[in-house]
Amino acid sequence: METGPFGLINIPPLLTEFVGIIDEGTRTYRAKGDHRAMRTWFDAICEHAGPCVSPGGAAVYAKVSRAAVYKRMKAGGLTAFCFHIIGKTKTVFGNEKRLKERPLIYIPAAECKAWGTELDKRAARIESNRGTSDGGDGSGRRRIR
Repeated sequence: METGPFGLINIPPLLTEFVGIIDEGTRTYRAKGDHRAMRTWFDAICEHAGPCVSPGGAAVYAKVSRAAVYKRMKAGGLTAFCFHIIGKTKTVFGNEKRLKERPLIYIPAAECKAWGTELDKRAARIESNRGTSDGGDGSGRRRIR
């Protein structure tokens, strides 16, 4: 797996037939098909991107909320692979029901770990800056002039 700037994985043009169409302004790729196509799609994703996790799993790796994961996905800060399972099935009462309303979403675990590391470094930098802005007497409090 080759990563680019900011820990994001590179998607080679050869893989675009499997990952699907990219949403404009993001790194979200969408594909659709039946269960068989989904298995082929998932195998191709994992072979290239390595282990992938759901948005909930991404939140655990990055130590953020699930909402933060979706926000970063929509902003183009995380690569997301979405698969929409298409097709219908019959219910017990004879009605038609779509197989899956929402897409399956997978995010490379490596990107989530890189994001978590970035947040840890940022927190450490902020914490270290707090220690240097004291009033000079070592108490950690600022002097009011």
